[in-house]
Amino acid sequence: MENAARTTADFQNVVSWWNRLDSNRERRERYHEVSRSGLDIPLDYGAALDGEVIPYDVNDVLIKQIRKGDYIDAIFHCPFEINELVSDVDLSKILNKLSDDHKEIIFNNFVRGTSTKALGKIREQSDRNIRKVRATALKKIHKALLKVLLSRKEKGYPLTMEEKLFIEKALDGSKGN
Repeated sequence: MENAARTTADFQNVVSWWNRLDSNRERRERYHEVSRSGLDIPLDYGAALDGEVIPYDVNDVLIKQIRKGDYIDAIFHCPFEINELVSDVDLSKILNKLSDDHKEIIFNNFVRGTSTKALGKIREQSDRNIRKVRATALKKIHKALLKVLLSRKEKGYPLTMEEKLFIEKALDGSKGN
């Protein structure tokens, strides 16, 4: 059709033909996107307006692990058992010694990714207070971890690059104070 077009009317016919094909393609894409989102299901699939076919948490990491048969992270997905989520024995002991408030804030902020503002609303505290408690808990963890890493270094145990950088940064920070 494009090659045979010679007049303005022929070209307008070609343009309208391409517009029609383009709108069909966009419609198919739109239906595909709506169908794949899991949130809005077209009524022509027979779904109820307020119904849900696929649960929202089906792609949640813990749900995927449970489906695979790996239950350990799901069992210990609790602020008061945060020490069970780490493999290092010394770090597990450090986390276990934290107060329940510190465990709860550290777990929800770092593991669950809850913002300090949202945590403040949940705990009926200010955002600033949550950040202050988090900083105190991290300071306790860093202080105890530094002792453990320095002990390992003195005993000649191999350290990872991150552990070496942590020691170096902590020692440089303590010299500045």
